[in-house]
Amino acid sequence: MFKLNNLSLLLLRLAISYIWLSSGISKLLSPDFINSFGGIIQGFAKSCSFPFYANFLNEYVVPHIQIFAQLIVWGEILTGASFLLGFPLILAALSGMFMNLNYFFVATSVPSQFLNIIMIVSQFACWSCGAGSIWGLEAKIRR
Repeated sequence: MFKLNNLSLLLLRLAISYIWLSSGISKLLSPDFINSFGGIIQGFAKSCSFPFYANFLNEYVVPHIQIFAQLIVWGEILTGASFLLGFPLILAALSGMFMNLNYFFVATSVPSQFLNIIMIVSQFACWSCGAGSIWGLEAKIRR
C-alpha cells in the first residue's frame, strides 16, 4: 500500500489550507464579490457543459444568490482553517471535495479546471492517509 511520509502529508495539508484560505479571505475582503456573484453564476449557467447542473444553478442558486455567495466564502475559509489545524480533517476533506466537484461542474471552460481535479485527489489523499494526525489537533486529541 502506498503511504506518504509525514513531511509530505504535512506540506500537502498546508498547501491545501493556503489555497482555501487565500481564496475565501480574498472573497470576504472583496466588496465586489457578493454583488457580482449573480452575474458570474448566470454566465456559468449559460456556458455549463452539464445540463443538470445548469438547471440546478438557474432553479436554486440564482434565486438564492446571496445565501450561496456567503456559503462559498465561509465554506472556503472554514475548510482552509480545518486543514491548517488538522481538525476535523474528515469534514474538511469532504467539504473541500464537495466544493471542488461543484466548481468542476460549473466552470468547465475555465483554463485552470485541472486544479479542481488535483484538489479533489489531494484532499482525498490527506483524508485517507490521516494527515490531520501529523502535527495537527487530531494528533493532540488522540493522545
